[in-house]
Amino acid sequence: MDDWKKSASACASTVTIRNISDYVDIITGSNSPIDSFYKERNELLRSINPSYASVNPSIPPLVLVGLISLTENYFREILAGIIIICPKAKQKSANKSLNLATAWFGFDEMEKGAFENTSFSDPKAVKKNLNELVGVNVSNSNQISTPLDEFGKLCELRHAIVHSAGLLAGKNAVKLELPNSSNSVKIKVGYFETQEAAEVCTALVCAVNLELFISISTKWLNEWPRTPAYRGQNFNALFKKVWELFYSNFDARNGLITGSLTQIKARNQIVRTNAT
Repeated sequence: MDDWKKSASACASTVTIRNISDYVDIITGSNSPIDSFYKERNELLRSINPSYASVNPSIPPLVLVGLISLTENYFREILAGIIIICPKAKQKSANKSLNLATAWFGFDEMEKGAFENTSFSDPKAVKKNLNELVGVNVSNSNQISTPLDEFGKLCELRHAIVHSAGLLAGKNAVKLELPNSSNSVKIKVGYFETQEAAEVCTALVCAVNLELFISISTKWLNEWPRTPAYRGQNFNALFKKVWELFYSNFDARNGLITGSLTQIKARNQIVRTNAT
């Protein structure tokens, strides 16, 4: 008799996935990367309310993970978009390796494959890519530094939620500067914390979007004309591509843009104030 072999727990079932295609969907339509972030963020936050979060405490940590994932995707989308339109970024990305699996995207979205193996849930990776591809140095002198530091804290929490069922590892606790504990420490995220995390992620995306817009607009004016491949191009049409990559219709509709200018007025002001 071998009953003892089945005495520790239930036996495994023979379930299989019926159709893996049912787990995915095709995205249609196009938004700027920042508006895609806003859209997905709002849909995610609508999935919970204070009472639901209180009754279902396992859900808010998953919302936190989702917020970080959306922020990571913003970085992939905006950097891929920059590579498409910016000759300097194209040049700097030439050394990035692509594996054959990126062909699944199709030629039109091949740039996204440059970041397939990059985790943007690490502030160091964010700084590295912003600096190497665009020349934006994250420092105390720009608006990215503080929200990126706060985002880094959320990423330490995410690591515990994703990889250890919410139990905080020692290295994560040290990075968060938490006091020593002789007992296990578990991540506790409620409704308020999800809202705060959303504010942190949003602040980071907004800061990066504006800093990159400033950087790429300046390059459009002063550097792109010296690039052989861009000589003779219609620079008004090229600026339109810059504008469409960074402009937020969501912020415009909600009166959140401080310097509210049209595309043409913004372009003309850039020319007047930045021409060398």
